[in-house]
Amino acid sequence: MGISQFIGWSSGFYLPAILAVPISKSLGIGTEIFFWAFTMALLVSAFLGPVIGKWIDLLGGRKVLPFGNLFFIAGLLVLALSTSVPMLFIAWLLIGVGAAMGNYDAAFATAVNFFGNDANKVIAGITVFVGFSSTISWPLNAWVSDNYGWQSAVLIWAVAHLIIGLPLNLTIPKSEPRIKAVAQKPKPRLAKARVRFDLLIVVFAVMFALEGFMVASVNTTLPYLLGELGASAQVALFAAAILGPSQVLARVLIVVLGKVMSPMRVAAVAFLAHPAGVVLILLLGVDALVPFVILHGISVGLDPFIRGTLPLLFFGPEDFGQRQGYIMMLSKIVGAASPLLLTILVVRDPTLAIITTMSMGLGATALLVWLSFIRKAQLRKIAPISD
Repeated sequence: MGISQFIGWSSGFYLPAILAVPISKSLGIGTEIFFWAFTMALLVSAFLGPVIGKWIDLLGGRKVLPFGNLFFIAGLLVLALSTSVPMLFIAWLLIGVGAAMGNYDAAFATAVNFFGNDANKVIAGITVFVGFSSTISWPLNAWVSDNYGWQSAVLIWAVAHLIIGLPLNLTIPKSEPRIKAVAQKPKPRLAKARVRFDLLIVVFAVMFALEGFMVASVNTTLPYLLGELGASAQVALFAAAILGPSQVLARVLIVVLGKVMSPMRVAAVAFLAHPAGVVLILLLGVDALVPFVILHGISVGLDPFIRGTLPLLFFGPEDFGQRQGYIMMLSKIVGAASPLLLTILVVRDPTLAIITTMSMGLGATALLVWLSFIRKAQLRKIAPISD
């Protein structure tokens, strides 16, 4: 799943960073129109999350994730053949469906479907593979686009889904369908099996939305943001190049230090690393831009791990996929809008912009502290039963 996730993220979320400009020029449209289509894909993925998660809960990942590859292939083929704005939007609509059926949340739900509460290491391993997406796909897309055209760069990923991603997802072991089991439960049990909205789900949704703004907004505007903060073009490019390795290092450390770094501790580091980098910029100015990117990279690297493991810690594996879809919906919506909002702030005042992203991380940390008290209360309730 790690390799198929790498292909999915490289051919979806990370594709516009290099190809948005050449595709827009080829179609004779402004780049902002391209990003409206891309934003639509993110929103489609967000709203389909709960439905896809429920399917994986009931059927298992093997019967869902391969369809993600097929939608990706269809979307990328339409994108490569696009000659008009409607075709561009259709392409990203299909890619958005593919992302909902095949990327992180679907993969995490599949892992939990098999391993239950022991899925943390699998989730961490998957994120390590995806950490190489920008590091490998950006230069690859740039080289292919410059030498053979952007259409070839898009088609390469369609072929990768067909000959690598799809076969790998088809080798996911079968899991026992839970539809019959659910159908055989008496009505009271069925009512309990549904995902109920309560304060805890709202807290998780808001916490990940705050953290999602911090991560997504800076990720997609990083070179521009660094330039506005005073970095030269060379420093901005060098610092941006460090982002990928910083993510991978953070994810590898999770795997190595799995027993020491509990999901709560990892979340604390993820939420506070970016604000720490902002503090360095406020104190040291341009000299702190590289450390800032490293610390932000740590936040980015740990982000997907905590999104999978924290809900598992608090809610358990039951109905994980559907609940995860609801929890992450707000975060995905915020993530889709955050690059534009941060750009507006950077134009007005770059310092205000990074203080805003810092406040998002601190707000998420405050909610995490609240969750820690809730977790202690949960453990106190469990302790007498285990005794």
